[in-house]
Amino acid sequence: VEKNIELKRAVAPRLPQLPCDRERVHQVLSNLLSNAIKFTPKGGHVELTVEQAGGQIVFCVSDSGPGIAAEQLPYVFDRFWQANRNARVGTGLGLSIAKAIVDTHGGTIAVRSTSGAGSAFEFRLPVKR
Repeated sequence: VEKNIELKRAVAPRLPQLPCDRERVHQVLSNLLSNAIKFTPKGGHVELTVEQAGGQIVFCVSDSGPGIAAEQLPYVFDRFWQANRNARVGTGLGLSIAKAIVDTHGGTIAVRSTSGAGSAFEFRLPVKR
């Protein structure tokens, strides 16, 4: 299905090397980007930003999708969680796996969202371990 979603990126220049399992961090990014594209309606946008903040690299994937209701936000990283259980658009494991990967790297992951106004998933990884 052609969704005509605008993909944007803003990556800060000269970021330091990140001591990490490259494949696992790629898995986190892939999961977040795939979810953003999946839930963004036709004509919407998805953006990836990467920047340094102190001793961390901050990755943020934001979208113009339907957002997540405030009462559901505490559960988004739980295993098998899905905002709309009737939609059956995956297993509900992707975000819990992403959290486990980020945690293993000594980082943090969080979500900001407003129902009807999109979501932003941000994870931070330390530059030094």
